[in-house]
Amino acid sequence: MRKRPLHSFRLCRVEENLMLRPSRSLFLLLIVLAPVPALYAQRPGAARPSGGVIDVQVRYADGQPGPRNIHIRLEAAEGGPAGDCETIEGGKCQFNLASSGVYMVRMSERGYQEVTVRVELIGNSRGYATLELKPIPGQVSAETLSAASKGDSNVVSALDLSVPENARQEFEKGQNGLKENRLGDAVSHLRKAIKLYDTFPQAYTVLGTAYLGQRNWKEAQSALQAAIKLDPKLPEAYLELGAVLNQTKEYPRAEAALLRGLELNPEAPGGHYELAKTYWALGRWQEAAPHARKAVADVPDLAPPHVLLGNILLRERNAQGALHEYQEYLRLDPNGSMAQGVLQMIEKLQRASTPN
Repeated sequence: MRKRPLHSFRLCRVEENLMLRPSRSLFLLLIVLAPVPALYAQRPGAARPSGGVIDVQVRYADGQPGPRNIHIRLEAAEGGPAGDCETIEGGKCQFNLASSGVYMVRMSERGYQEVTVRVELIGNSRGYATLELKPIPGQVSAETLSAASKGDSNVVSALDLSVPENARQEFEKGQNGLKENRLGDAVSHLRKAIKLYDTFPQAYTVLGTAYLGQRNWKEAQSALQAAIKLDPKLPEAYLELGAVLNQTKEYPRAEAALLRGLELNPEAPGGHYELAKTYWALGRWQEAAPHARKAVADVPDLAPPHVLLGNILLRERNAQGALHEYQEYLRLDPNGSMAQGVLQMIEKLQRASTPN
């Protein structure tokens, strides 16, 4: 039987399976992320479930332990948020997980480059991630870095300088509630913190995250917008808001938020990935392409961006390039939530390019 042209049948069917359209439901395979395993983050020393532990150590470039109150984010290999923690004295924090798997530990601190470390909890119950604070030139002074790395007590975070103790206590209780997936408690404490100190952008940001966990999109947006109003140069708030707006399919607004977040922190691969998803959903795949490529280049061990880049390469009629990206996804996460569908698409592409 004569082989059909690659573009005439099989690629069209494969591409249809790969597409995310605003009118399609969120179960579509290749862009929307599956729910992550149940887990929580907490400070070192707390009781932990049987799934595993990831110990995080933040350090300065000179090897000295990092400061407290550095926000660390955990993501499942599929790309979905999996937990948050903040470092304590000595630059340490810990994630306690209810199940094993592949995770990405991410640090995005204003004035510093975003850093991501891949940790596998497969066949072992403990993993480690060391993250180095790498200043963005011109945004952190040498004097500040030197004083901070030497433990100067006068070099503290903006949170330390401004927040009253009672508001701080409520904030920490809210953080702990979020880490332990007690979302109702988290919301209650964070709202108390804001009532005690209403110019508290960090509390609004964490409150938005808690509402996001409850799938309360309206309140999540409101909290993140309040954080941005209080601190218009907080890239994480813009990027989180963009991710929320992607979930609600408000893609033009998501685009605006993500562009602003990336303007403030151009080296945030998670932001580039979210923006690529936004453009893909809007049918602007040519604009999605550079952001998907940057996400893959900056964090090559994160599996899902390879799938999105594969989609784009299909649009560019580069079937071999798309095949490579799908195979790379399977190499990185062979048991991931998208693995079965990706494997089927690889087989279709291979059949389409092989004579019968």
